[in-house]
Amino acid sequence: MIQEDIDEDVYHCDFTTASEWEIFIARLEEIIHDWKLSVNKSNLSPPLKKNELCDGTWVTKSENVMFADVEFSITRYSLEVEENETDSEDLLGDADVEIVKLQALEDMMSMNNDFIPVTFDGNTANPHMLTHWYGLRDFIVLTPARSYSVTSESKIKILLSSVCIAISNSNCEVPIFIQVLEPWQNFFMGICEGRGVRAEFEMVHLKRVPPHCKHLTGLLNLFKSRLGINSTLHFDPVRVSARFAYTLKDWTNYIWQQEPPDFDFLQGEVGVGDFGTLPFGATCDPVSELILNAVWPDVLESVVVDSESYTDLEPSQAPEWFVSIKMAEQPACLLSEYMSEFLHLCTIQKSMHEILGDLVQQDLELDIPSSLSILTESKVPSISKVLEQSKASKRKDKSKQGPISNELLMPILYFLFPDADTVNERPRSPYPETIGNTISREPNTAESLIGTGLKSAPVDGLVWRLAVVLAHAVHTLGGVKAAAHLWYEFCQELRYRWDQGIPIPGVPPGFPDSKTCLLNQKLQMLNCCIDRKIARANAALCKGDDESDESEDDDEFFDCTMDEEGNTSEQDEEKRPKHSLWNQPVGRHCRYGNLRLINTGEYLYIPITQEATPKTEDQLEEDAEVLLQLGTDARGSELRSRLMSASLLSDMESFKAANPGAVLEDFIRWYSPRDWIEDKEPDENGKIKGTLSARMQIPGNTWLEMWAAAKPVPARRQKRLFDDTREAEKVLHQLEAKQPSTAAQMMLGPLVHSVLLRLAQQAIPVELPGLTPAIKHIAMKAEVLSRLHTSDMTKYLEICGEVAYAEAMVAQVGSLEHKLCPGKGQTCEMREFLARLVTRPQAAVPGGPNSDIGNRIKAMFSEAHKVAQMIYETDNANTSDRNEGWSPLATSVFPTASEKEFILRVNIPRPTSSSMVVPHRLTVRLRKDDITMAGCFSQDTTFQ
Repeated sequence: MIQEDIDEDVYHCDFTTASEWEIFIARLEEIIHDWKLSVNKSNLSPPLKKNELCDGTWVTKSENVMFADVEFSITRYSLEVEENETDSEDLLGDADVEIVKLQALEDMMSMNNDFIPVTFDGNTANPHMLTHWYGLRDFIVLTPARSYSVTSESKIKILLSSVCIAISNSNCEVPIFIQVLEPWQNFFMGICEGRGVRAEFEMVHLKRVPPHCKHLTGLLNLFKSRLGINSTLHFDPVRVSARFAYTLKDWTNYIWQQEPPDFDFLQGEVGVGDFGTLPFGATCDPVSELILNAVWPDVLESVVVDSESYTDLEPSQAPEWFVSIKMAEQPACLLSEYMSEFLHLCTIQKSMHEILGDLVQQDLELDIPSSLSILTESKVPSISKVLEQSKASKRKDKSKQGPISNELLMPILYFLFPDADTVNERPRSPYPETIGNTISREPNTAESLIGTGLKSAPVDGLVWRLAVVLAHAVHTLGGVKAAAHLWYEFCQELRYRWDQGIPIPGVPPGFPDSKTCLLNQKLQMLNCCIDRKIARANAALCKGDDESDESEDDDEFFDCTMDEEGNTSEQDEEKRPKHSLWNQPVGRHCRYGNLRLINTGEYLYIPITQEATPKTEDQLEEDAEVLLQLGTDARGSELRSRLMSASLLSDMESFKAANPGAVLEDFIRWYSPRDWIEDKEPDENGKIKGTLSARMQIPGNTWLEMWAAAKPVPARRQKRLFDDTREAEKVLHQLEAKQPSTAAQMMLGPLVHSVLLRLAQQAIPVELPGLTPAIKHIAMKAEVLSRLHTSDMTKYLEICGEVAYAEAMVAQVGSLEHKLCPGKGQTCEMREFLARLVTRPQAAVPGGPNSDIGNRIKAMFSEAHKVAQMIYETDNANTSDRNEGWSPLATSVFPTASEKEFILRVNIPRPTSSSMVVPHRLTVRLRKDDITMAGCFSQDTTFQ
């Protein structure tokens, strides 16, 4: 009765509901099916090539799964391998062979990828650590996400059982691992099952090395005991691969030293030409350690002995040597330091007065009153005036010494302005005869490597030299104050040359080139102003206008034809032009072919016009903004047309002065021939006439209005379109008013250009793979930055970091050349060895221990051994301390191995002697304070 009263729902249980564990297993099976890993492969992939796991391309794919409110990431790591059908068929072998053919176990037993190096990028290993422990090409890793650690033994067993069930249900032959314990321990456990074989992957990590595990003999006994091998049973011997690592930190006589930049040239001891060269290279040895790996690739356990008392594994007798290096962390490199400090100068927001103080202020106080008082003061000085001048001169003498002393400043200014060096007969550092952005078209040159797209300045021109010298000043001569002083003196020199009419050297001739940086354009503009000023001064020294007009009149009738008796014909006499005294032609340049004026019939002459107005990049932008601000209404359009037609009006007035009686059609025939449409047939007199184009005949167009308003005025009497005095003062004022940071930003393009050119010059002889594309990539980024209106300092700092990395690589090659293969007679094999040593984790020594490089390494270890023994002899420590770190063998010059690694392999039946023969592997890594063992132990699941 009691049971009837109880509600039946209490005992109701829905057995169709899946648990979290079942959902987790189902999700694993789903991912395995999605990745197409459940299909049995009839053939095996080709065997791995030498070092293919390290040099090949790895492909990864990931999915997220949840189990008990914990997120896991399941990732597949697979190596891209080219399939070869013929090789795959051969791998099947004879049908009578008892050893199982499972892909993961075949890769595990291959010896072509033993001891592959693993590099760490942050928290990620490349390739994966499991590739190093087991030599696998394809595997899956289940990792807890969000820094969760699986440390409980029960949770580890649940995960392993889940993986085992998923593998069995999905028929997957790819091994699956789970990461347990703390992430930094890289501790993995896994399983692989297929074709009647189950392989279990286990790991052991101990902080203290057991005494019986310090040598190969003890490890062999441990491996055999784990497999259950008895001495009564006869199986194949264990195959052993060993690697011993020896570390060299003391370079003794083999240390690489780069001489620091010799700044004595600032004192005049070395040629001033050194000013234009940026230093290059590391200030200290960029290679901190050399690690020699002596490798015995495949040795039977019966032919090698390695115990506490004796060892056959002597590094000098190893068949293979591999070398890896450790670089100094962020070595200080001169070129990148120069660039970094120059970029720091670009960020300092201080004016010239704040940096230089009285040096700038007192010069202004002395110059402005003196220039204004000249107009009002009497020629006889007063006593107060004399005393005031005396005090001013004392103040000026006291403050004229800037951060850069005159002994250093004068050579710098002579380097920038060689024509000012009047002491020497020939300039010590003249500019090239042709200044321009000429880039070498020859391949494999520094200029061709950088390209022509960088908005910079001509190589070895004034702006180029100024940028390099400014970098020297920031780095060596006093920092920001020295840079401000140099810029101040540079501007003073420019003003002096403008006042005296002296051209600026090192600047390309002609109008400002918009393909160069703005500072170079400003100097080109200033040179144009100086040229106009000189031309105007020379014209004033020539003869007056009357004599020039008479010479023009004398050439006026050179085209008259004479008859045989020397008289002109009546027809030509009638056609000869007759001008009134107040309408004489003025400002003729030359005759324009055989064209004649329409109304008068006189020959058409090309007038002397005003030269075109030079414009810098910023001026063109200002003009465009002004035109846009005028608007689109009628008044704005009229003002816009007048502003744009100032040069047209000047040319019309010059044309009228040179061709009296000319009409608009005559001007169009010379100025814009496309707007003159000639008739196809001549007229009754045999002359070809024409008409203006349609756009020229529109009533009220600009050309008609300008022609009506133009007066016959020669170019020399017109108002100057280009006021060189005003433009020069504008340029000088802009440069003098710049802050040192703004001035430095104007030279960022030339400085980066010089840095890249210096880097390319040093990198090309090194022939490092990947270095040339890296420099091209940096140059492309610099091209984009050089065209921005505002300097993005963050991007420039990124370029500086990339330059530092490339510079460090070149310095590393130089250091390794000095250590391992000095001399200029290097073979291609040696160069490839050095390139691989820098770019790859390790490199095989060509020729092994007995090669030239091998003997060099022995000599370095021998020298370090001698130095160490001398230190130990003078040390009062006990004997054990003296010998610590060095081999106990008296004949060995190598220290005690910093790391030992063994790989043990064997094929035996398991779990019983009647089971299938399956492979087994144990990888052991021994260090001074820890030991790590990673083993794969297989067993037959069919015949147990």
